[in-house]
Amino acid sequence: MKMIKSAIVVLAVVFIAASAVYAQTQGECKQAGEGRKGRMLQELNLTLEQQKQLEENRQAQRQELMKLHTAIRQKQEQLQQALKGPAVTEGSVAPLVNQIKSLQGQLIDLRVKGILAVKGILTAEQFAKFQEKTQNWQEKRKGHFQYRRQRRNASPGNGNKEPAI
Repeated sequence: MKMIKSAIVVLAVVFIAASAVYAQTQGECKQAGEGRKGRMLQELNLTLEQQKQLEENRQAQRQELMKLHTAIRQKQEQLQQALKGPAVTEGSVAPLVNQIKSLQGQLIDLRVKGILAVKGILTAEQFAKFQEKTQNWQEKRKGHFQYRRQRRNASPGNGNKEPAI
């Protein structure tokens, strides 16, 4: 009985130690530049200064993007509430619609500004490779979502008469 308890304690210690080692190696891999972002940085052969500039640009873009998305979400909620009102007219919601359009235009401006900033940081060759890699990633991502959509539409219970494969 005592031996079984000892074996259980040893196994528990081994599992805990193994999970700690695994977590540490995962953190080291992320710090060493593993993953899509890390591979991209390595393939573009960026200088430390370029990496720093890109990270600063990404952080600034992210903050602005979050502000715009929050503002759009709030305006859309206001629009939904206004549309539920009994006396709603096109004229009464037009200001909200125009504000949403303006915010969406700002999103497009921010995206273009971000792309131009990246273009200013990278060399012409790096930027061309960056665009190629980004395009490939977007196509893969698009294909993944199309696959998921097809699977969802083919599943039983969604009104589809054809059986799922």
